[in-house]
Amino acid sequence: MEIMLLILSATLTYVMKPYLRQLLIESGMIGKNYENKEIPVGMGLLLIPIMTIQLFLIQAIYPFYFKVERFQLNVLLLFFIGILMMAFLGLLDDTVGSRDTLGFKGHLGQLVRGRLTTGGLKAVLGGLTALLISSILSSSIIELILNTLLLGLFTNLINLLDLRPGRAMKGYISLLMVFLILGITYESRIIFFTILGYCIVYLPQDLRAEYMMGDVGSNTLGMTLGIMSMLSFSSIVKYLLLFILIIIHMIAEKYSISKIIDGNSILRFIDNLGRKTH
Repeated sequence: MEIMLLILSATLTYVMKPYLRQLLIESGMIGKNYENKEIPVGMGLLLIPIMTIQLFLIQAIYPFYFKVERFQLNVLLLFFIGILMMAFLGLLDDTVGSRDTLGFKGHLGQLVRGRLTTGGLKAVLGGLTALLISSILSSSIIELILNTLLLGLFTNLINLLDLRPGRAMKGYISLLMVFLILGITYESRIIFFTILGYCIVYLPQDLRAEYMMGDVGSNTLGMTLGIMSMLSFSSIVKYLLLFILIIIHMIAEKYSISKIIDGNSILRFIDNLGRKTH
């Protein structure tokens, strides 16, 4: 079933990608990238119809041919609700969000002063979404807190990387491979192969800076990592991941991720791989 998921996702992405790109252009969803070049923003929205089709097939057709338990279907439905919420919040940020306020502390500071930014709204509602999902799948208060933090920080992680063409997607695919090596559950494997097919077809034009995934894409991808880690890993692995995520976010609040990458020859090589550099 995994190969079927991958092939179908790749095919759907290939077919639907030009239509969404054209829709974004005609709708005025255009933004300037790091080179000040105007390109479509919000291509990450493409994952939503792909996941909708795949989950429909998993629910309605695949059980006749593959072993899919009711609990697994319920978990996948919960996952779908989570990414829909993050897609909505990300799309809101892409359409009406302001770049005057940056960083978690910046949005939190504005919220304390009585001004709601789209980033602040995303932090609050995204946190509540993470709490809701964690409360259903956690068996203790400690596990609830751990899972909620993982979901929240993973959701923001890909957003931190989405500053150069292809960087966020490369980071995401790399983390997918790490997760696969660590060992993931059956439900997570369904998510893994569905999204991997999408990523493979999406990446080339992303590297050529023909579009940006936007917050709708980075937040959605980040949420999938959080849910897979929550479903698959032991408490020890989760604590280790949480520690790493906290360190990364602390660094990102003080320093430029792009400058850190540019200052390291290995990271710079990986970052520039497949991308036209000037």
